[in-house]
Amino acid sequence: MIPMRFKVCLTAATLAAAMTASLVAGYNITRGGHARCFDHWKAPRSARTMVNPIPATAASIHSGQVVYTQNCEACHGHNGKGDGPTGAFLSPHPANFTRPQFWKQSDGDIFWKITHGHSPMPSFQGSLSRHQRWDVINYLHKEFDPAGGGK
Repeated sequence: MIPMRFKVCLTAATLAAAMTASLVAGYNITRGGHARCFDHWKAPRSARTMVNPIPATAASIHSGQVVYTQNCEACHGHNGKGDGPTGAFLSPHPANFTRPQFWKQSDGDIFWKITHGHSPMPSFQGSLSRHQRWDVINYLHKEFDPAGGGK
């Protein structure tokens, strides 16, 4: 039987080794215990100026909710916090749509990211139409944007 003081030391050593390995790999551990990549995933400058051509109507938002539930919720979670059942196993951790930092990017940036993906997030260019991708952005604004509106 291992005495308790050694168990604490072993646990601390294991945690330190895991954190060191994650830093070497280019990740840091946030307060919630989730990994975040140091290099932030940025869309190209040309994406920033794209404007959502789909008005944020009730129909668009409803369509976006359906698409989100089917394609995004497993990773990003029901409440958009990046805590979906599949997202817990991903590194880097999925985006938290409720954080103001997420909304510093333009709708065009978000559209580009949904379109092209970046591991572990897949590209949705082949599986969702342009209209569906813009509908999802309208839904994200309605449901998770602290300002509540599109850009």
